[in-house]
Amino acid sequence: MKKFLLPVLLFTSVLGIQSCSEDFEVAAPYKNITVVYGMLNIKDTAHYVRIQKAFLDENKNALEMAKVADSNFYPESALDVKIKEISNGHIVGAPITLTRVDMNQEGYAKDSGIFFQAPNYAYKFKRDLNLTYQYRLVVENTVTGIKDSADINIIDSSYLTIRGDNLAPTNPNAAVNLNFANANFATNQYKLFIDPGPVTSSNRPSYLEGIIRFRWMEKDLATGHQADKSADFFFSSADVSTGDPLSATNVSFYNFLKEAMKPAPTGVARYMDSAYLYIYGAGDAYLSYINTLAIQSTGLSADQIKPTFTNIKGKDVFGLFTSRTFRFKKLLIDQSTLDSLKSSSRVQELNIQGRTP
Repeated sequence: MKKFLLPVLLFTSVLGIQSCSEDFEVAAPYKNITVVYGMLNIKDTAHYVRIQKAFLDENKNALEMAKVADSNFYPESALDVKIKEISNGHIVGAPITLTRVDMNQEGYAKDSGIFFQAPNYAYKFKRDLNLTYQYRLVVENTVTGIKDSADINIIDSSYLTIRGDNLAPTNPNAAVNLNFANANFATNQYKLFIDPGPVTSSNRPSYLEGIIRFRWMEKDLATGHQADKSADFFFSSADVSTGDPLSATNVSFYNFLKEAMKPAPTGVARYMDSAYLYIYGAGDAYLSYINTLAIQSTGLSADQIKPTFTNIKGKDVFGLFTSRTFRFKKLLIDQSTLDSLKSSSRVQELNIQGRTP
């Protein structure tokens, strides 16, 4: 999940690093750059949009500025943030006003790092999203009068159908087996085909990511004490337009489990029965963002200042406003895979004994 929900600080840190270039000047002594990050999810009842300032200042150290909240947030009275619902090109009802909240108080504490941990502001609204509407984010700076905006469609979670390891239509409720037992670890792949929905639909995702949550039970054979454990494996990602399945080599599963589980303590046996597959889908803007990152990391100018992706329209603004959704499905680990985990010299130190007795 963390991989999919990219933090807004990624945008601000890119801008901060750019201001430290030794090749040429990239900014005036100081200017406000607005940074916006939001992903609306039809499954959520509360929605958050993070809006901050990027720190471009030739006379100050970006890493030091990152520690100061005032360098990263506008005063509360300086921004008027609204969501407008649009149907057939017309605004429906009154605009929704977002209120500023501290995400630490909302149950979403900021990760530790070079950036300050508190306050942790974002803008919140509560509304059931309508798949037939477009959603327009409008951010107005009440001091300068500058308005920034972006329009998006909402991704429909019901379109994400997990077909399993073949393209044939299947019952969405049917079990899907997880099978990565094969002697040729390096080249054999486990594939999952995902139906993203009708090509003509504006609610169809453009980008997919898959995460497999492995679950196992550890049992102390001397005391009988049992403990449930889990670890998330970033399985694969795909541009929906390619039609490619989500896939990974068999060896990547074994390497992941070896790193995540670590050698079993003396006298501890491990048992596995199932895993959970989480499929995340995102809209066009997120796919464009991913592709932009890929382009920026290659080419003759890869070590120079790079363009920063944005789908926010306005002056001196960068950011990503898009829609996302997810579905999950239980995966049954087949017997051949369990036998392989139990006997393979690659993971013998994990002491996986098969299914839970």
